[in-house]
Amino acid sequence: MDARIRKSELSGRVVAPPSKSYTQRAVVCALIADGKTEIVNPSRSEDALFALRAARMLGARVTDFDDRFSISGGRIEVPEDVVDCGGSATALRFFTAVSSHADGATVLTGDDQLRRRPMGDLLKAMNSLGAKCFSTKSNGFPPVVVMGGGMEGGTAAIPGDVSSQFISSLLVSSTLARNDTAIRLSSALESKNYIDMTMEILHKFGAKVAFDPGRGEFSVPSRQILHPLSYHVEGDFSSAAFMLAAGILCGKVLVDGIQLPSLQGDSAAIEILQRMGAKISCSGNTVTAETSVLRGIEIDARQIPDLVPILAAVASRAEGETRITGIKRLRYKESDRIATIAETAMRMGGRIETGENEMVINGVGMTKGAIIDPSNDHRIAMACSILALFSEGETIIKNAECVSKSYPSFFEDLVRMGGKVEMIK
Repeated sequence: MDARIRKSELSGRVVAPPSKSYTQRAVVCALIADGKTEIVNPSRSEDALFALRAARMLGARVTDFDDRFSISGGRIEVPEDVVDCGGSATALRFFTAVSSHADGATVLTGDDQLRRRPMGDLLKAMNSLGAKCFSTKSNGFPPVVVMGGGMEGGTAAIPGDVSSQFISSLLVSSTLARNDTAIRLSSALESKNYIDMTMEILHKFGAKVAFDPGRGEFSVPSRQILHPLSYHVEGDFSSAAFMLAAGILCGKVLVDGIQLPSLQGDSAAIEILQRMGAKISCSGNTVTAETSVLRGIEIDARQIPDLVPILAAVASRAEGETRITGIKRLRYKESDRIATIAETAMRMGGRIETGENEMVINGVGMTKGAIIDPSNDHRIAMACSILALFSEGETIIKNAECVSKSYPSFFEDLVRMGGKVEMIK
């Protein structure tokens, strides 16, 4: 399915989709918790549903209601089949670590994109903690095999600048280890907010985890029991940022369902866009964005890698130069996002230069429609769609359904506000 998009003027309001990051963390904790957990207002993105499926395969009893997931956990079982995590790196990494507590072997894999996402550092750390796991091709990439039998605990070192999901998954699984666990950072910590979100969820389930920034070390007591609860998922800032950008470029958009303050790192989108000159205001749980004259700025993206595609799109419309640094990890996302952002931006008339760890965008007077292949990357597809709303001519987004990985109602929300979007086969 492709999307045909023409220049539009937007006016209206949308509800931010529930956070897929919080949903997946709540699902994995519900698998561990001893009893029934209710996850209210869960994300229905593809990633979240793959996490729910993985929890069910590992022993959770799951009922999917319209407005909530009901999950009864407390025992991790050996799955009957290979655990397919689709395109969800979060699900793959969390359930890889947790499956070490099953009584037998678990095999986990995913789609073509996910099988290109690194796992080596996580597998090495798990083995250091007494788990037995390996990559089937001995190359540090999925598929992976986890032999089960539990995790001893102890001390493991892991880099902080490859994937925060490695650290988050170890924090969750270490609550069940036979001995106390220390996780030491071997490099500077990036995407810290995602780890803060994991620790917040664990605390809500009654777990004890702590971080000593001076030592660069996380500590997790052993043999913990997580307690079930009713958990309400807040709106997703990563997704809301696309709608705020739409308002800034072509109309007035109100995004409801936003919780401020929030531990979500991508809540920084509001402050960054305001620094660019965007007219953004917050009232209660609603954020309003209006057509604005934008200027180029410098952005450090080490803590907010998922915002880079939409910030690069917005920067194409800003006056002057925008420099985005701290982006090297983007090469290991759903696509090589540094290359994909540059290629798609230039196809739409943008001016962008990229390096190993930065990109420089020079604003242009007007972007143009183009045929865009987003490389099956949901954030690239959405960023180019937003830019298409303010571009001359017609834009075709190929394989547009890839947005369902994080924001299934993305195109419907644009149409509801006046976006000229047509889905075509």
